[in-house]
Amino acid sequence: MLSRFWFPIAEVVEVGAAPFKARLLDVDLVVFRGANGLAVARDRCPHRHVRLSGGQVEDGQIICPYHALAFDETGQCTRIPAVGPDARIPRNYRVETFPVQVRYGLVWTCLVPDPDRDLPVFPDLVDSRPEDVVFIKTRDWPVSSARQVENFFDIGHLPVVHGATLGGKPSDPVAAGKVTHQKDSVTLVAVYVETPFGGAPRPCEYTYRIVLPFAIDFTVRDGTGHDMRLYDIASPTSAHACRVFQFMKDTRHVDEHHRALIEGLDHVNLEDIGILAGMTQDDIPLNARHEIHLQVDNIAHAYRERLRGLGLGGAPVQDRDWALTEARTEPLENV
Repeated sequence: MLSRFWFPIAEVVEVGAAPFKARLLDVDLVVFRGANGLAVARDRCPHRHVRLSGGQVEDGQIICPYHALAFDETGQCTRIPAVGPDARIPRNYRVETFPVQVRYGLVWTCLVPDPDRDLPVFPDLVDSRPEDVVFIKTRDWPVSSARQVENFFDIGHLPVVHGATLGGKPSDPVAAGKVTHQKDSVTLVAVYVETPFGGAPRPCEYTYRIVLPFAIDFTVRDGTGHDMRLYDIASPTSAHACRVFQFMKDTRHVDEHHRALIEGLDHVNLEDIGILAGMTQDDIPLNARHEIHLQVDNIAHAYRERLRGLGLGGAPVQDRDWALTEARTEPLENV
C-alpha cells in the first residue's frame, strides 16, 4: 500500500557528482545526476547484481563498478565495454528506474510507475525563498515511520523526555488538545507552556497538521508574532526504520537564531531517538486493544484510525467522509 505514496529519499544537496545510495520500503536505490536532471534507479546492475552506487557518473550516465556497463537516466544500457563500441545493445538491457520530483529541497520518488497520490502540500512554503528554509540534521531513526510521526505529535512525553530542552514539569498534567479531521490530514491544536533550556515560561500554541501517511506541518505560536514552522517527514527505509527529514521556516530570518534552533531541535531529536531505541515494539499497533491509552492520546487514536482507513493493517475504509470532522477527546477504553 505504501508504495503508492511519494517519499523523500535525499536532500538535493546530498546528490553531487557521485551516485547517492538510498533505501525506500526495503528497496535499495541509487540517485544520480542524469543528462536532464536527477534520476532514481534500483541499486543493482542487471548484469551481475553489483551495486551501482559503488560506481561513478560520467556524462549523465551511471557506470557499474564491475564491468563498466553504462546506464542513462531512463535506465537503458548504452555501453558495454566488453562487447565493443559497435555492438547492438538489446532494449531489455536496462536497470529499473522510478519517477522523480524535486520539492522543498528534497528528492522524492515513488515505487510504482504511475502513482495515484501527490506529494504532501505545505502551503506556507509555496512562495518561500531558499534562504527562508533551513534543514535540521537528517537522521536515521530505529522505529517505523508511523512511530516517529506519532512521537513527534505526542505532547504527553514533552515534560518527561524534553524537560531540560523544551521545558515543563513531569509532575504536571498535560491537557489534551483539539483534534479535527480533513480529507488528507488530521490536525491537533494544543497549548503547552515551554521553559526552553531553563528560560522563562512561554505559553505556546502548537498546531500539528499530519499529512497522511507520514508528514507533519508543525507551527509554534508564542504570541510574539514570530511563528516557527517546522516540517517533519518520516521516509520508511524499512518496516521498522525510517530516515527523517526536517526543515523549518522561521519568520525572523536571523542566522544566529537559526543556528541555535537547529542545534536545539537536533538535541530534541537525539533525546527521542534514545527513548525510542529502547522500545520493545518499534511499530504502532493499529488495534487499540494492544496498548493502554490516556486522554492526551486522542490524537494518536485519530491518527491510527486514519492509517487503518488507508489500508494499513487491513482493507482500506472507502465510505468514510473525513472532511472537517472533529475527533472524540474522551479517554479511550483500555482493554
